[in-house]
Amino acid sequence: MADESVAFALSHEVQGEQGVLTLMGELDTAAAQDVDDAVDDLVGRGVRTLVIDLGQISFIDSSGLRSLIRARQALGTQDAIRLRSPQAATLRLLEITGLDDQFRLV
Repeated sequence: MADESVAFALSHEVQGEQGVLTLMGELDTAAAQDVDDAVDDLVGRGVRTLVIDLGQISFIDSSGLRSLIRARQALGTQDAIRLRSPQAATLRLLEITGLDDQFRLV
C-alpha cells in the first residue's frame, strides 16, 4: 500500500484578539489557498494579531511566501504577524527574497 501521509495540514485557535495558525508539511501552491482561507476566517473572527507557527513546515515556495505576505496585509500592520520557529531553510528563503525584515520572529 502506498504512503498516504498528508503533505500539508493546519490548525488554528483564537484567544481574544490573538490567533495562532499552526502549519505542518509543505507550504506550496496546493496549500496556499488553505492558509489564505484560514487567515480570512481568523480576521473575520476579530483577530488583530496572528502568530504563524512554521516549526513543522518542511518546504515553502513562492505561493507560501505570498500567503504570508497576504496575511500581513489582511491584518494591516507588519507588527500584527509573528512567525514562530521557522526552519533554517525558511529563514534563508526570507533572507534571499528580502522579506526577513517584514516579519517579527518569536
